[in-house]
Amino acid sequence: MAAIVYLDIDDEITSAAARLRALDERRIALVLPPGSRLATSRINFRLLAREAEARGKAIEIVTGDPSARALAASAGLPTHGSVAAFEAGPPAGAGGASRGAGTSITGGEETAAEAGDAGPDVAARSPTIALPAVPTIPSPRTATPPAQVGRRPAPRSQGRRLAVILVIVALLAAAGVAGFELLPSATITLVPAADKVGPIRFNVTAQPGVTEPDPVALLVPAMEFTFDVEASNTFPATGLKVTDAAATGEVTFSSLNTGASNVIAIGSIVKTESGTEFRTTGAVTLPVAKIGIVDGKFVIIPSTRKVGIEALASGESGNVAAGTIVVVPESENSLRTIVRNDGPTTGGSHTESPQVQQADVDAALRILGEELIASFDERLTGVTGVPPGTRLFPETKFLGPSTPSVDPTTLVGAEVAEFELGLSAQGSVLGVDPGPVSALADARLRTEVDDGFRLDEASVSIKVGVPIVAGSVITFPVTVLATETREVDAAALLDQVRGLGLPQARTVLGGYGEVTISVWPDWVTTIPEGESRVTLTVVSPPDPSASPAPAGSAGATP
Repeated sequence: MAAIVYLDIDDEITSAAARLRALDERRIALVLPPGSRLATSRINFRLLAREAEARGKAIEIVTGDPSARALAASAGLPTHGSVAAFEAGPPAGAGGASRGAGTSITGGEETAAEAGDAGPDVAARSPTIALPAVPTIPSPRTATPPAQVGRRPAPRSQGRRLAVILVIVALLAAAGVAGFELLPSATITLVPAADKVGPIRFNVTAQPGVTEPDPVALLVPAMEFTFDVEASNTFPATGLKVTDAAATGEVTFSSLNTGASNVIAIGSIVKTESGTEFRTTGAVTLPVAKIGIVDGKFVIIPSTRKVGIEALASGESGNVAAGTIVVVPESENSLRTIVRNDGPTTGGSHTESPQVQQADVDAALRILGEELIASFDERLTGVTGVPPGTRLFPETKFLGPSTPSVDPTTLVGAEVAEFELGLSAQGSVLGVDPGPVSALADARLRTEVDDGFRLDEASVSIKVGVPIVAGSVITFPVTVLATETREVDAAALLDQVRGLGLPQARTVLGGYGEVTISVWPDWVTTIPEGESRVTLTVVSPPDPSASPAPAGSAGATP
């Protein structure tokens, strides 16, 4: 039996040879797309011939590019202009070869031209990778049929017989065309995915200084009522000043890509095998690797470039030894790109010292407020000017605008173990209108709906719990729950899957929900491309909490 292998435009000799080795068939057709990188050099075809001969296989090249067929033929490989021509049977010869299949690819002017002008100095300085030697493949011979002379005209009975045969052939062809118009067909049914949003639990915070509900920070206003108070105390500093420095160094990138140059962007991540990560501090452009000859063998001469790096994590963990950074960025092919640090990375450090932080100052202000609560508790019951619907929280007795003994902002960042703070200010109590809490909860729920999904309004559930008071912060626990359904553009999705193989089509459609594909006849392996041969119907998913309208269908029933 024969095998047909379709190559991608970027496939190189290594990937093509690997696919040949994986096949058991003896006769193999390699189908090359226009612009194939493999068809840019006669050496590639000779290497394929070598691989095939070593494994007892016969390779034939199928491509619509005349220049590619000429290169393949000059390497002694049979060629075809289409897959149909290949399936019709083996060709009579290599076709179009201007040189015999036994031409050697080592030595001579041709080898030097195809290998590039790497030069002996470059070959001596750069690491090399040996390529296999190329065999001599004999050109198939073609027989010249003997000239036909002296033939007599066919009898009239033979002419009538020929006419009958032609009529039968025409009828069979017409029947085949009619059958083809009915084949193939596919029926697709898609039930869009439905999923729960939540339950999502979060807090809405009410605090002074907020003038409008904030849907991003989940904040609502709290009104503050103040009373004159005084207090002072000494407070500990709980902060820790950490000074970190990131390690730096340099790495060398090497490219083995003989088909194209390679750009490694600034900020690309390289790392050690143990996982220590570094980012590049500049962009790197690696030229095309060269092919040269060393000791009579074709070798790849890599291109190299150096670039600075900086550890992602500050501290001493970024100080690594030379030769340990060997993992290339995830976007790079490790078979074509190599990285290594020729020297160690240095400069990573970590130091700590006590420091006053903003939380320490805030805690001091809260404590001072608690010490002064007793002085104005009796006045809380007589507070006037509270807006209708506002709930007062006596637990929020705190200090309002005040004149501190020292500017609190000067305390933040001070490297001391403790600090003193005194206030001459007003005590306060907070009041909150809980109405905006539900509005923020609804807005937050809608941000959780996945892209490509819609929220089922009837399924929305918002529950606001008992508020929790801590100092001047009033927290409302909220739980939201709903159902989301996948949005499907049936017409666009149908256009996307036409012409795809059934496994690939199921993968594409499976991203939208549960899919069923029926094809006729049952040996069809791809979704038909004709608009009249495929139907995609979207069925509304069952959902007890919502009743969305059923989506329409695209396409026409065959």
